[in-house]
Amino acid sequence: MDFQPGELCAYYRLCRYLGIFCIDYNSTKKKFRLRRSVLCYVVHFALQAYLVGCMFVMFTYWRRCFKSELTTTGNHFDRLVMVMALGILVVQNAWLIWLQAPHLRIVRQIEFYRRRHLANVRLLLPKRLFWLIIATNLLYMANFIKTCVFEWLTDAPRFFVITSLGFPLRYLVTSFTMGTYFCMVHIIRLVLRWNQLEINAVIEELADLKKTGPNRLRLRACLEMHDRLMLLCNDEISLVYGFIAWLSWMFASLDVTGVIYLTMVIQTNKSIVLKLITNVVWLSPTFMTCAASFMSNRVTIQANKTAKILTKVPRTGTGLDRMIEKFLLKNLRRQPILTAYGFFALDKSTLFKLFTAIFTYMVILVQFKEMENSTKSINKF
Repeated sequence: MDFQPGELCAYYRLCRYLGIFCIDYNSTKKKFRLRRSVLCYVVHFALQAYLVGCMFVMFTYWRRCFKSELTTTGNHFDRLVMVMALGILVVQNAWLIWLQAPHLRIVRQIEFYRRRHLANVRLLLPKRLFWLIIATNLLYMANFIKTCVFEWLTDAPRFFVITSLGFPLRYLVTSFTMGTYFCMVHIIRLVLRWNQLEINAVIEELADLKKTGPNRLRLRACLEMHDRLMLLCNDEISLVYGFIAWLSWMFASLDVTGVIYLTMVIQTNKSIVLKLITNVVWLSPTFMTCAASFMSNRVTIQANKTAKILTKVPRTGTGLDRMIEKFLLKNLRRQPILTAYGFFALDKSTLFKLFTAIFTYMVILVQFKEMENSTKSINKF
């Protein structure tokens, strides 16, 4: 079972070093396994302890370090976003370390399909995405240190400044977790496309009645592979990564709302271009989440092509017709392929849900701000 480094191997290795999960490739036995190393668990528990400590300090200094440029509403919401980022990361890390066994099954199946059906295909997306994630993390950290540490928190206690660094840490861990999901879904889409090419080849040979028997076996194998891939997406991947995707979407709505609100409230001398670049860097986690949803949507589109291909198969009057009709009827009742742990389907429609949540939060923030201003006006008299 040969494995070519430089594709998903880099994600597995880095996630293990970050204490996210303990999956490793054993070159001697030539298979993936759970490498329950002490180092991985030490890093995991150290990270969790740091995040819990950060939340404790945030609550302790909750009413301190407020900026005069913001209203009290803006300060409270900004602090809430930071605490939510830390809390979500704690839950996310615990979820992944708990579900290592099903995660290992996903990795083994993904790598099996990749080696068997995509051995001659050079996967460029995982490597490019890997370096893109590293670059965005460096930009995000630099922007956070410049804006928050050297501008906003210059007069804050050191404990509070140190704990605030847990906020960009969330993007570091989540970006590589979602990057792994992104690449896995990309491989599934490519395997689906390969499988559909096989189905097309079978259909072209159906005109030869002498090959009906062998073609029936080939078509059955292709349909079974399609079902296995759908089962992998519906059960395994939606279980492990769906909950993380739901957490990411929930936090993205808060994060985007905070960025928009701060941009509206804080008046600076920065140029519009510089403000735009800064906001794009701040919204890097949201862009990553949206990209993962778009890739999930492409898998759904690719999977639906199988049914469209089978509807064009000519009738042969054999058991082949019954097999195709059974497959088509089953796919009519199929649930969404990739979901956020069953809460909603991961496709383009999630963007509408995100915009709805952002609009709702903005309305609430504006109402609180107006109430705050009204209270201040009354207190003056």
